[in-house]
Amino acid sequence: MKVDKSSRFFIIVLLLFFAFCTLFPLYFMLISSVKTNAELQSNFFGLPIEPQFEYYSSALVKIKTYMMNSSIISGLSAIGVLVISSLSAYAFARFEFRGKNALFFTLLIFLMIPGVLTLIPQFVLVKNLGLINTPWAAILPAIAGGQLVTIFVLRTFFEGIPKELFESIKIDGGSEFRCFINLVIPFALPIILSMGLVTVLNTWNEFFWPMLVLPDQQKMTITVGLYRFMDQQQILYGQVFSAMTLASVPLMLLFSFTMKFFVQGLTSGAIKA
Repeated sequence: MKVDKSSRFFIIVLLLFFAFCTLFPLYFMLISSVKTNAELQSNFFGLPIEPQFEYYSSALVKIKTYMMNSSIISGLSAIGVLVISSLSAYAFARFEFRGKNALFFTLLIFLMIPGVLTLIPQFVLVKNLGLINTPWAAILPAIAGGQLVTIFVLRTFFEGIPKELFESIKIDGGSEFRCFINLVIPFALPIILSMGLVTVLNTWNEFFWPMLVLPDQQKMTITVGLYRFMDQQQILYGQVFSAMTLASVPLMLLFSFTMKFFVQGLTSGAIKA
């Protein structure tokens, strides 16, 4: 009994430590977002004495265009990844055709290739297509690169759907498209939404590629726009932290509304695997 209590105490302490490591950066970002440079130097970790809430309004004016750009790019990238990946995964799971296993194995091989190795060929391709400084320069590569993991996860899940359900729809005269829309999509909706959320997070947080292909200041994403705050001769760190806080709000809201589906998708994927 003593061993059980000590183990439980150790687990609680470990979880509290992890919670502290997770929440403390958020706390520091919030309190620093309303501090002047002088107060930040003299009162680094303490609560602000005279909060400067006007930093939020000035930061919002500067980053609202960047946030809109990131929202468009992340949203269209997620839609493209989910539509193409779900159709591809359905084909791999339901149809038999020559070279299916070889093609799927090739997709898995591409997962092993570091993204930095394809950076130059990808940039040359985007440049030759005349997409530099357009949102499609960030959207299309995100769709192409985000499909690999999504196809792998969705194919594994689709293969776990009982074949009797497909046969019942076929008996009623349903087509393959009806099976996909009326059976597969509702059945796999949690895991599809969870993969869409992962795609949005990856695209929203992407830094180097948007900086490379979107040099126009009016077309920059939020990550590149936040970096531009550091180019000023006098950096107002409170305004920088305010911009970071505002930039994290859309992701927090998105995750709070889709957390239920995200957890269901993870557990469904684990059970099917």
